[in-house]
Formats: sequence, structure tokens, C-alpha cells
Amino acid sequence: MPEKSELGKIDKIAISELDKKMKKVLEIPFLLYRKSIHSSLPEEYDNKIDLFYDNLEEWLSQISKKIGSIKRIYMESITKSGPEAFSQVKKILAKNRRLSSILEKFLKSGAELEKTEDEELLIEYMAWVNDANSPDALEIDKEMVFKTKQERGTFISNRIKESLQENEIAVLFISFDLDQTIKYPEDVEVIKFRPPVIDDILKFLKKKIV
Repeated sequence: MPEKSELGKIDKIAISELDKKMKKVLEIPFLLYRKSIHSSLPEEYDNKIDLFYDNLEEWLSQISKKIGSIKRIYMESITKSGPEAFSQVKKILAKNRRLSSILEKFLKSGAELEKTEDEELLIEYMAWVNDANSPDALEIDKEMVFKTKQERGTFISNRIKESLQENEIAVLFISFDLDQTIKYPEDVEVIKFRPPVIDDILKFLKKKIV
């Protein structure tokens, strides 16, 4: 398995060691504000999200000085490439100014948005999720949620393997749980951003989201 460094915990790992690797992926939690997911979440949740992005911007500034600029951007739910991918991102992040700002900086520095997911598979997954959350949900609905989620992870893993080139650095924005389905290529070093505020955010989400 590829090595995973969790610098997001401000672990003071010898960053110089990262330069010995070729390909790198910065794995970052894909987090949205409450108006994009659950309006019943308290205002404190948004404050935690703001802190998360404060931490992320500082971390990205520090690590980019050590390993270089981002070349490729992978993000769950992006099923297109090029201009079409940009249009998708604008819709998805219409209510997330902080992440939009971060992506704009990446793009201005020459990064490219990459197709990350298969559209039909994503639609199928969402349909099974809706069925599984209905009052008359069956066991097969939950099983298919798990199955299609694993398939999404496989597709994302293959996209990274196919498109990330030698010496390139990428970011992957991916939600909790789905991140557990990703299997990175052996020649990729994965650097996971997990600041302490993540624990507080997860507590809120576990109360509101199944």
C-alpha cells in the first residue's frame, strides 16, 4: 500500500522526505456549509467549517512551498473534464465560497480539473441512497448503497492511476466514508489533511446525516 502521511494533524513530519517521492495526492475532506446539506445544523457548525478552511488555506500555503504547485484537481461528483467540469464545480460550490476561492487559486496557477466520477454510476448510487433512506427501505437498498459506493471508489482510484503523471501533484476532495474506498497506486504518496477541528465537524454530521 502507498504511504500515507497525515500532515493535517500538524504532525511535524520531516517534510523534506516528501521530496523523495514522485507522484503525490493531497487528500482533503470535501465539506459543505449547512445550507448545502442540513439547514437544521446549528450555526456553530458553519463556524467549524470556517475554521477548517482557515486551517486548509494555511496548510496548502506551507506545503506548496515544499513540494510545488498543484497540477490536477480531483473532486467527487465531477463527471466531466475541461470547461464542462468547471461548470459542474460552479454549481456544486455555489454555496461554498471558501472552497471556490481555493479552487480558483489552483486554476490560476495552472491546475486542471479532472473527471473524477462516472456519471451513470453516481446517479445510480444517489438513487439507492434515496431508496435506503425511505420509510419502506429494504435490506437490498442498503446493500446496493454499499456496492455502488465501492464501485465509485474503484472508478476514482482508476482515474487517478490513469491521469496522474510522473512528478505531478494533485488534490482529491472527497467526503468521509467514500475516502475509505480509494486504493491509490503504489507509486503515489498520499498526504491526508486532517486538522483537529474535523472531530467536532464529524460529531455534528453524525447527529444529522445517516
